Amino acid sequence: MAILSIILHNYTHWMYGAIFENEFTYQEWHVSKLLAYLSHPDGRLPLQLFSFFGHYGVVIFVFLSAYGLEKKYGRTTRDVRPLPFIWTHYLKLLSMCIVGYAAYLLLNAFYVSYPASTIFGVLSQLTMLCNLGICSFATYAPGPYWYFGLMLQLYVVYRLLLFRRSWGMIVGAILVCSIAQAFVTPDGATMAWLRNNFVGSILPFGLGLLYARYEEDIQLSKTAYVIIALVSIALIFVTSLSFLPWITTPIFVCALATSCTQLLPQSVNKPLAWVGSISAAIFVSHPIVRQLGLALAEKLHFTPYQSVLTFLISALLLGALFQPILNRSTKLFMKLAKH
Repeated sequence: MAILSIILHNYTHWMYGAIFENEFTYQEWHVSKLLAYLSHPDGRLPLQLFSFFGHYGVVIFVFLSAYGLEKKYGRTTRDVRPLPFIWTHYLKLLSMCIVGYAAYLLLNAFYVSYPASTIFGVLSQLTMLCNLGICSFATYAPGPYWYFGLMLQLYVVYRLLLFRRSWGMIVGAILVCSIAQAFVTPDGATMAWLRNNFVGSILPFGLGLLYARYEEDIQLSKTAYVIIALVSIALIFVTSLSFLPWITTPIFVCALATSCTQLLPQSVNKPLAWVGSISAAIFVSHPIVRQLGLALAEKLHFTPYQSVLTFLISALLLGALFQPILNRSTKLFMKLAKH
């Protein structure tokens, strides 16, 4: 669900007439445009909703990453040394990032003439420091690749600050980072920097840690999950309409995602699970399909839905082709981690 939401968002918000999202900054005119559209919607309604809300798939990715970390390391009694932990997870991220990023740079070379300074941007991306803004050189990486720098930061924060700490420490980190966002200009450069880095993602990350710890204590009926899902959908929409509530929207995104996993029938969960199994490959490779797909759709005069369907099928196929490459890359980099 998360990866489909992300790739559909990344495609639809590049389409003509798209309603832009509030992901890294909060801009009132984006909300005004959404409300004006919803007062007179047309046949593109699902595409516009993905354009505006689809980026919250990243929130689910962050939530799931924290959940997996806590399940794997939170209850272990073995020693987990900080530097080997961070180094191993950096190499794991690099093994995924480098495959898609290299392929995208090669494709983009047909459209862009790279200056010599591009090497500094590439190094900034591959060292995953580009989110910090230390290097001002272009990375030529629109789309998902910024996420790897974010995740590396969250791994560092997890091991140094949140690993085997009390729930109060996690809640405290969530509050501090949320308050930090509340006191900066909603559409300014500082907000964009915070949201590109760990401060903007501690909320779903912390929720993932807490859910992993306490999910066994949560016993709810199907009816309760239906109510949670419906209320979450309403609150995702309502909280997106003004600045301060917008900071809390990831809470309801995570609640909706966990509810849906309990409610979807096996006939739906099975194909979704297959998509999930190649989600990393889809994530790193779909910018290639997006760039080609938009050009092809314009040349062949596709309708918006023909364009999106062609992109979606192509992204899934390319992801399936990239997955074995990712598997080999990960094995290679994990051998480096052991040395």
